[in-house]
Amino acid sequence: MPLLDGANARGYQEPELFSHTISSGHLVYGLVFKPAHLEPQRRYPTVLTIYGGPEVQLVTNSFKGMRHLRQHLLASEDYVVVVLDCRGSRHRGIDFESHIKGRMGTVEIADHVEVLQWLAQEKEYIDLSRVAIHGWSYGGQLLSFYSMSRCNKLFNLILTDVRVVIVFNLEVGLRSKRYMGSPQDNPQGYRRGSVLSYVSQLPSEQNRLLIVHGLMDENVHFTHTSQLVAALVKAGKPYQLQVYPAERHSLRHLDTSEHYETTLLSFLQDNL
Repeated sequence: MPLLDGANARGYQEPELFSHTISSGHLVYGLVFKPAHLEPQRRYPTVLTIYGGPEVQLVTNSFKGMRHLRQHLLASEDYVVVVLDCRGSRHRGIDFESHIKGRMGTVEIADHVEVLQWLAQEKEYIDLSRVAIHGWSYGGQLLSFYSMSRCNKLFNLILTDVRVVIVFNLEVGLRSKRYMGSPQDNPQGYRRGSVLSYVSQLPSEQNRLLIVHGLMDENVHFTHTSQLVAALVKAGKPYQLQVYPAERHSLRHLDTSEHYETTLLSFLQDNL
């Protein structure tokens, strides 16, 4: 208890755990990280941190330590951070997890949109005119890009203006076959699940897309990002690209981590 009191005295704000029954009838869980000193009547820019893929659970009623360091950092800089376990995430039973089988990039987006819209009605401090999406791996590919392309009109209508997307390591590796089947057996699912299918629908405004990739990524080869960049250039879509030559699918070096977090925060502060 003294340690907790000391943490609170230094401005630590524990995240708020919430649950919501979405329109499909499923109960989903999430976390909200808030600035330590919320000002009455003030609306804060919001960062939606997403994964949404199989075999991962982000939301638990437990202390995550370093795993929530970025969320706490952003909250300390007066951002609201929202984390959600949508349909397809782990530890909710086979029915809940199987919603993305053969159709990745569908219900995950719908769940995040619906919950964020509801949450903004419940929490007056969320500013839907300033929403950033931060995704890594599966979250970077299937949710961040699709929400800004295939669902761009939906987001502009519901969330008013989704200004920034930050993507880390596009997940387009062979592991998808485990959940999607083969391209020969599920061609439509693969077309729907390809980032390249939606490049033409990405925003044409500057400073809305930041891509980060480690050149030594063992899961997603840089050739995938090269194909994406080529498609962006062909479509005339602006983007920013940050490359880390010595990094893999996750950052492993302290100097790189510091550079990445600085880049992330600067991008948000400049454009959100």
